[in-house]
Amino acid sequence: MMHNLSDSFHTHLEARIADSEDLRIDAHKVRFKVYCLERGYEDHRKFPDRMERDKFDNESVHAVVRHKSSKHPVGVVRLVLPNKKNPYRKFPIESHFGHLFEPQIMNRFHFTRHNIAEVSRFAVSKQSLRDVHSRLVTESLRSLPTRMSDDDPKQLLPHISLGLIALLFAISEKQGVEYWYAAMEPSLSRLLTRLGIRFTPIGPIMDYHGRRQPMIAQVSELLRNIQRSRKDFFRLIEDVGGVPAFATQMKRNPSPGNQLMESRFY
Repeated sequence: MMHNLSDSFHTHLEARIADSEDLRIDAHKVRFKVYCLERGYEDHRKFPDRMERDKFDNESVHAVVRHKSSKHPVGVVRLVLPNKKNPYRKFPIESHFGHLFEPQIMNRFHFTRHNIAEVSRFAVSKQSLRDVHSRLVTESLRSLPTRMSDDDPKQLLPHISLGLIALLFAISEKQGVEYWYAAMEPSLSRLLTRLGIRFTPIGPIMDYHGRRQPMIAQVSELLRNIQRSRKDFFRLIEDVGGVPAFATQMKRNPSPGNQLMESRFY
């Protein structure tokens, strides 16, 4: 088993911004599997083509993580971008949770309607992972190899989530996004905190697609914390293009007592 997160990720998986029609189709198919079939959040009958969509897709950038050898999509995330023509158009989180936002917390974050985006449709399909694993096991048995495939779904699951987060940094770097909204499950928030990704709650937990809490974060601060506490994860973010612009910004405006380290660690 590899101990370098970046090398291990790239051996088994690939991270792609959905900048082609084929990749966007992959993204919508994973959304359908997770939100309609696995979790039942959306009515599958509304999507006869088995691709889940909503009205924010035309204002979003998607990203997918695929199993490398099979090209099978297993994870998706999207970033709902600010609307340049109508900057006061509400983000999904504002429509569902905005009436409960805590102004005294929100005022600590100096974002504008032009530099904030919402992390949305973050999903890993466990069924897709099982399908990939079953196919690989079958192929291995047919070819009688000396060792079985180590693409174990349980081992790949955290790597997929980290790949999706790394892609969010890459999209943000390309789009000039400096702050993220997110409606997050408490369990995911705890996991991210252990990785140095600390969002700030801006309202209470509500029942919307499960128990979720509205949160906000400054992208450069997240990246700085990851760089300090999880160099292996920082390297993966570098690999997918999520570091350069923010690294320059941090050199210009470092946090008190927290100077930027070298961006390369290996």
